[in-house]
Amino acid sequence: MDGTYPGPTMSALITRQRMARLGSFASAQLAVQLIGFGAGIVLVRHMEQAQYGYYTLALSMTSMAVIFTDLGLATAVMAIGGRLMAQPRALGQLVADANRLHRRLAWVSFAILLPCFVIFLLRQQAGPWQVAALTVMIVATAALTARAGLVLSIARLLGHVALQQKLDLGVNLVKLGLLMAAAWWMLDATIACLVNLGVAAACFVVLTRHLDTHVDLPAQPAGGHTPALKQHLWKQAPNSIYYVLSSQLALWLIGIFGSAERVAEMGALSRLGALFTVIGAVSAAMVHPYFARHEEPARLAAGFASINAFYAALLATLVTFALAFPAPILWVLGGGYGALQSELVWMVVAATLATWGGTLYSIGCARGWVLPIGLTVSTGVLATVLAASLVDVSTVRGSFMINAATGLVSTVVAFGYFFWQLRRHVRLKAASS
Repeated sequence: MDGTYPGPTMSALITRQRMARLGSFASAQLAVQLIGFGAGIVLVRHMEQAQYGYYTLALSMTSMAVIFTDLGLATAVMAIGGRLMAQPRALGQLVADANRLHRRLAWVSFAILLPCFVIFLLRQQAGPWQVAALTVMIVATAALTARAGLVLSIARLLGHVALQQKLDLGVNLVKLGLLMAAAWWMLDATIACLVNLGVAAACFVVLTRHLDTHVDLPAQPAGGHTPALKQHLWKQAPNSIYYVLSSQLALWLIGIFGSAERVAEMGALSRLGALFTVIGAVSAAMVHPYFARHEEPARLAAGFASINAFYAALLATLVTFALAFPAPILWVLGGGYGALQSELVWMVVAATLATWGGTLYSIGCARGWVLPIGLTVSTGVLATVLAASLVDVSTVRGSFMINAATGLVSTVVAFGYFFWQLRRHVRLKAASS
């Protein structure tokens, strides 16, 4: 970048061995997401629109609860654990300290979020018994998912990619089978959320047992890693809160000003974004650890260039397909969603930009380069307010346009910040050599 090291070459990141592993993992994740996509289509086609709207809101609330009970803790475990990979006892102590910190975060977060969940579901005219059932399952699913994420960070650091592949494949097959069986009997938001809870519990049990065989977990946490974990959370938590609120804002706006049916349309279109789940899973399992482990400027620069080139090509390709073939794409959702052609294009743009910006942010966190909250919030809020003032927030199209504007700004900001930190890293390496 400034003459202190060889220019970024793709060979620093793209080797034959790494591409073989990437292809194997991506193929497995594609199979997993195809199964998950099938499960999503079962939900869309066999659930009443109002019930699917409640389910979409429940998924949104679960995602929010996971973030609030984690606040970057899983990323902190990966960032700190990258220096302890050869020390099973130290890794075990790190996990124990992280688990204790997670329990504290969960109590505080749920005390704040639970009333919000209840009020929002009641506002959508869900029955009191269903509101109670959905709220309990949201809390349980979020807690198990966040705790499993801590364990998964260690498994990824240790290179146990096959574990995640087998687990994802197994639980998604079971989930598909359960939803298909429920579709013949009775399928509503409560039953669908119950299936999600069972999947989260199964993942937690399997990952915990696997961790016990590879890491020396102490009987009691000693707290030796707690200061470092808190320091990482202190930097990342504001950004985590902002990102989850900004990503869910459009859905919550349409839930407040629109109807459960409009929420269902937004959720149905989002089902077509299974590709981005594959990309996110591959990135978290293989790309994030790459940036956590390596210090060489050339390797980091090559990885950064490769990631941005990939997302730019992906955005152009997917928008072209959405414009050229909207009807065949929407056909899979059923007749009730066939008119959402312009909404489809905006969904593709918003989802790609959100994944792009999220990936840049995550690889920065994996290195401890956390975006300053002032920069994140000021630019994001400005983009959101400007977009919301120009569109109809009660429509699906308007909601995706807001998401696209926010995603574009977050991607540009994350790109600029990572680039600046990379140049700074280069100068520090040059000064120390």
